[in-house]
Amino acid sequence: MPVDCPNNAGCPPLLKKELEDHLRHCSNVRCPHQKFSCEFTGTSEELEDHLKVCKFESMKEFLQRTDERITDLQFALNSKDQEIAFLRSMLGKLSEKVESLEKFTDVKDELQHINGYLSQQQSVMGAYDPQQMFKCRGTFVGHQVWDTGSTYRCLKTMEGHSGIVLALCTYGNKLFSGSQDCSIIIWNIEENDFEKVKVIDAHLNPVCTLASAKNMLFSGSLKVIKVWDVHTHQLKRELTGLNHWVRALVATGNLLYSGSYQTIKIWDIDRLECVRQLETSGGSVYSIAITSHHVLCGTYENVIHVWETDGEQPITTLRGHSGTVYALAACTTPAGVWSMDNMICSQTLVRHQGSVASLAVSKGRIFSGAVDNTVKVWLL
Repeated sequence: MPVDCPNNAGCPPLLKKELEDHLRHCSNVRCPHQKFSCEFTGTSEELEDHLKVCKFESMKEFLQRTDERITDLQFALNSKDQEIAFLRSMLGKLSEKVESLEKFTDVKDELQHINGYLSQQQSVMGAYDPQQMFKCRGTFVGHQVWDTGSTYRCLKTMEGHSGIVLALCTYGNKLFSGSQDCSIIIWNIEENDFEKVKVIDAHLNPVCTLASAKNMLFSGSLKVIKVWDVHTHQLKRELTGLNHWVRALVATGNLLYSGSYQTIKIWDIDRLECVRQLETSGGSVYSIAITSHHVLCGTYENVIHVWETDGEQPITTLRGHSGTVYALAACTTPAGVWSMDNMICSQTLVRHQGSVASLAVSKGRIFSGAVDNTVKVWLL
C-alpha cells in the first residue's frame, strides 16, 4: 500500500512496509517547536542532539501556556464580537419600534391598557408570554453548510464519513465531526475553505459526542472519553471508569461534564481527573446544558433534571416531552421553551416531522435539527 512520509511531502514514494525503516533514516524530521520559528530539520538522532541546545525547548511549558492563553482570548474575542453584533441588531429593532410609536398620540395610555391586559392573561396562562414567542423563520432542507448571516444559502456540502454524523464541534478555524463510522474528521473552516484536513481512526465504537477546550478535543464513545491535542491531533489521554455509552459532553470554564447511564461525571480539564459525580434517573443521559446557576441533563425517559451548580441532588425535574431529550441549549434571549426562573414550560415549538436530535443558539436565533432531514430557524 503506498503511503506518504509524515515528515515531508518531498520524501520519495513509499510502501507501508517500508515506512518504519524510512523513518529511522529520514532527514526531514522537524523540530517540535517549528511553529515558534525553529528552522531545524534533520534525522531523529540529530533531533535528539538539537533539543539539548534548542532555545525553545527550555521554554516549551511557558510557550504552551502562552499559546493556550492566546487561543482562549481569541475565543473570548469572537464571542464578544457576536454579542456586539446581536446587540446592534436589537438596538436597530428597538429604534424602529420607538419611531413607530412616536407616530401615535396618547401612546402612554394605550400602552398601559395593553400591559394591563397582558398581565391579566399571563396570570391565567402561567409563564407563557404572548409577547415573547419564537416563530419559525425558515427551513434548511438537506445536510449541508449554510450561510446564516442573512441569506441562508448553502455554501458547500462536506462529504467524507461513511456513517451517520453524530457530533460536531469547533476550535479556532477547525471543525471536528464525529461519526458512526468510529472516526473523527478535521475540516478547515477558515475563510469558507471547508476542506478536509485529516481523518482520525478515533474509537472502536461510534463517536457519539465531541467537545473542545484549552487546546484539547474530547470524544465520547462506549465507556471511554479520549482526549486529543487539537493542533497535533495526537491522543493525550483516555478517561475511563464510565459505566456505559458517553452520549453528552460539555466543556465550560475549567470543567468537562460527561453524561452516561444515570450518571454525570465532572472532570477537571487541567488535571484530567474526575472531581465530582451526579446521580440521575430516567436512563441514559443524552444531553447536558450548563448555565451560570444550573446544570441540566436530558434523559432517555423523556425528562430533564436540574441541579444547582454546586448541588448534589436535583432541585426539580421538568416533564413534558414524549420522547428522549436528545438536545439541550441554554438561550439568553428573553424567552425560551422552559423558564429557568420558575421551571415552567413557556412555549412548545412544533414544526418538525421527526425527532429533534440537535439544538444550537447563535445571534438571537435557535437552530433545530431533526431526523426529517431539515434544520429549522427560530427567531423572536
